[in-house]
Amino acid sequence: MENHHIPMRAACPDPLARAPRVADTATTQSLRLAPPSLNGALVALIGRDLTPINTQPGGHLRSDQHGQQHASQCLESAQCLTHFPASPLVTISWFPDMDAGLVTPQGWQSFGAPVVLSGTQSAPMVSWTPTPGRGYMACFTADAAQALFDVDMAAIQNRFVPATQVLDARFAPLLDALLASRDQDVLAVLEQHLAPRWQALQGRASAAPSLRQVGRHWVERLAWHAHGWRNQHSPRHVERRIKSFSGRSLREWQALTRTEGLFFAARDRHEAGQPFDWAGLALEEGFADQAHMSRTVKRITGFAPAEFAQRFIEDESFWMYRLWV
Repeated sequence: MENHHIPMRAACPDPLARAPRVADTATTQSLRLAPPSLNGALVALIGRDLTPINTQPGGHLRSDQHGQQHASQCLESAQCLTHFPASPLVTISWFPDMDAGLVTPQGWQSFGAPVVLSGTQSAPMVSWTPTPGRGYMACFTADAAQALFDVDMAAIQNRFVPATQVLDARFAPLLDALLASRDQDVLAVLEQHLAPRWQALQGRASAAPSLRQVGRHWVERLAWHAHGWRNQHSPRHVERRIKSFSGRSLREWQALTRTEGLFFAARDRHEAGQPFDWAGLALEEGFADQAHMSRTVKRITGFAPAEFAQRFIEDESFWMYRLWV
């Protein structure tokens, strides 16, 4: 019979303590992009699993079914620290089988709940888990989080708050499902519970993503592939690989998505009865300046921005553009 070892809670280390990296095979860490139906809301899903590792110094011996003894790998307390940067994102974090909390000047303070909501963070922070387990963080843009969850952003800024204190009863099934889900099912759970609401907020009757969301999702995935390829190949090789894979360079694809964003923002201004501020729109959508925007729009559509906007509004032949954005 296997001997089960239950690790005791270690003492919280100094937040500036250093410890060597753990072997990649000893932990499971992941960063997953949002599905198309949550594009524009969910930025990414981050996960880490320390279940195979105990946190006691020195490790221990366990016996397998044949009576052979094996040494468990163990973590130092400082290897259970996690440093986070200041961030403009809003997050939902959950810990199905472990405790977690922040390291503050007063010491370690448990979150006190298995699911917590955090607002934007104006300074870096450090968290610590006294025992191994699984933890996840779903990252949202602040405006999307406010719309999705009806939360006062000022009330959660620079804070981690138990989700049940700030989310109303509508979201109880989501919180329960996140805690109960397996790793491979987490994105599907988020999509099931949030996509219908997010699509409705975008003015869509269906929970299915729009063509624009599908297109942006594809370009984001391409950029993520490129990020991974750069760990193994030179930048020039990566560019050739992207072009072979997709028919265009990553820069060209990103220019297309910026231009789509411009079309979307311009349409919103028109529907709100506001004048077009091309210089302001150019900066908001990531162009270097208005001239850069004009060149890109003309290269992609064949028209300067002002003429394109007029035709988009008035001409039947621009129905595909109206459908796309």
